[in-house]
Amino acid sequence: MRVLLVNMPWVGVVRPAIGVSLLKSILREQGIESRVAYGNLRFAAKVGWPAYEVVNDQLITGLFAGDWLFAQHLFGDAVDPAGFADKLRQLAGSELYDTVMGMRSAVAPFLDECIDAFDVARYEVIGFTTTFEQNLASLALARLVKQRYPEKLVVFGGANCDGVMGVEMHRSFPWIDYVVSSEADLVFPRLLTHLASGRAVPPLPGVIARVQGESIPGPAAEPVLDMDRLPTPDYGDYFEALAATPFANEFQPMIPFESARGCWWGAKHHCTFCGLNAETMSFRAKSASLVLAEIETQKERYGSQRFMAVDNILPNEYFKTFLPELKRRNLGVRIFYEVKANLKREQVRLLREAGVVALQPGIESLSTTVLRLMRKGTTGLQNVQMLKLAKEYGIHVSWNLLYGFPGEQPGDYADTPQIIDAIAHLSPPASVSPIRLDRFSPNFNQAAEFGFVNVRPFSTYLHLYPLPPERVANLAYFFSYEHRDGRRCELYMAETIGHVENWQRHVDGALTVESEPDGPLTIRDTRLGQPERRFLLSGLERELYELCRDVRSRAALLAHVHAYVLARRTSRPAVDAIETALDTFLAAMTANRLMLREGDQYLSLAIDPALDRGALEAALAAALAAVS
Repeated sequence: MRVLLVNMPWVGVVRPAIGVSLLKSILREQGIESRVAYGNLRFAAKVGWPAYEVVNDQLITGLFAGDWLFAQHLFGDAVDPAGFADKLRQLAGSELYDTVMGMRSAVAPFLDECIDAFDVARYEVIGFTTTFEQNLASLALARLVKQRYPEKLVVFGGANCDGVMGVEMHRSFPWIDYVVSSEADLVFPRLLTHLASGRAVPPLPGVIARVQGESIPGPAAEPVLDMDRLPTPDYGDYFEALAATPFANEFQPMIPFESARGCWWGAKHHCTFCGLNAETMSFRAKSASLVLAEIETQKERYGSQRFMAVDNILPNEYFKTFLPELKRRNLGVRIFYEVKANLKREQVRLLREAGVVALQPGIESLSTTVLRLMRKGTTGLQNVQMLKLAKEYGIHVSWNLLYGFPGEQPGDYADTPQIIDAIAHLSPPASVSPIRLDRFSPNFNQAAEFGFVNVRPFSTYLHLYPLPPERVANLAYFFSYEHRDGRRCELYMAETIGHVENWQRHVDGALTVESEPDGPLTIRDTRLGQPERRFLLSGLERELYELCRDVRSRAALLAHVHAYVLARRTSRPAVDAIETALDTFLAAMTANRLMLREGDQYLSLAIDPALDRGALEAALAAALAAVS
């Protein structure tokens, strides 16, 4: 049996698809021939790579401009082309609107060309992977395959097929023979074996089949428990397809790799807004040695130094295993990872030394109260420290600022504008927006309990699927809502939003320190485009400021002051005098936005990548020992 695995628009062209590439390797181990066809690369070449990227860049906004192009071809006027065009013009602006409208004539020829270019006639099974906005392009080509070759078996899988979405896909689109509504690694080869036998396919875990005209899910899905069983993904088809495009030399491809599935934090405290992982939250990690071997193999095989971990969160044990060895081997790779934001300095330093140059730390808010409401397990000050450490070690950080969480109060954001102005020399959020309800998130699953009312699919879904509203809702992943108490979050967030926009306009501001071993510490401040200010700190003040390069408690700082004073005087000074001097200094630092305070915790904000942390840590340890 021969299998064609298809990766359609809309998904980025700068990296291969890991899911189907992994399946190709799994099938090879079982003697099944397969090929991955990159429809996204072909369509980008047809409409122009820059135009493709304009549409691709808005994939998670809920506009569904890319999906709509193929919906028009698939369903015609049944999807209200004029209504969607008006909505797109209003919400997206002229560039995206003009780009999308200019692509409409390319859709039908593109789909026709795919039939021959992918050599569909040669394969018995045509599998489509669909995530976010790949649904309509995949459905359109799948229907054309069935029209040309009714005997071909069409199988859908991917995140858009999880749960009720997969059942509705199978029920609403009869040209789909099977839907794999789970991790496909184990069950897809079993499905192919049964299909090749020519006998009836029995109920399979996570597979939706048509039984007497009804879409019937099989038993509970079986996720991969032993990640070490998985082979290295085969990306050869991607690099071959990329070489045939006119933009092949415009970028260095990013190679995806997988070191873990699920989320170890979410398994304990599911973040309320997160819909990732669906029903496979349990955390499973690969052995570090296998991931290292895969990175070395893929770098040598494909010649790219850019790698992207598709994990939802970095395995904690990798700070002792994977990262030190990656640093030792010095492979010259540049890696992206998702991490939890409460990392320590030594962990961030190790990430950078190992080649991790980009992080998504899941910051989401600068308010500790709001972070508790969303179950993030971090504080606002820890999030600021993460941004600061990334800046010091030259790591790019991607994050968004979210609001509108159940239980939040306007006062929870009272300090946020001032915090933003204080950290304007660090990386700003890509966006500031209200939360949406994502399927599988606690906010969605327990909407009434959390105070959400009138929960309904994003209105743009109605322009994509000419189906009854309840069936459109089954296909949707993004949902709109109102708050039961009628709150208008955008009103109390207006000041914060304005400060974020100002932050984004002044990303060239700086807050830096310069120092000599025995001289004063000079702080230079040009945040938010203001004229430069300078501050000089020496002696004890310098030591306190440098100790707060990482979050420190007032108690720890007080201990250091006691030790400092005792080392220079023959008699013990009054405790009240020492505390007053410390508090006066800390108040001056926070008033000038050189430090941030949260409760009894303090963080210095100026950047000094050359800071000798070893000496400072030794000084603090000695101070604590002196007063213990």
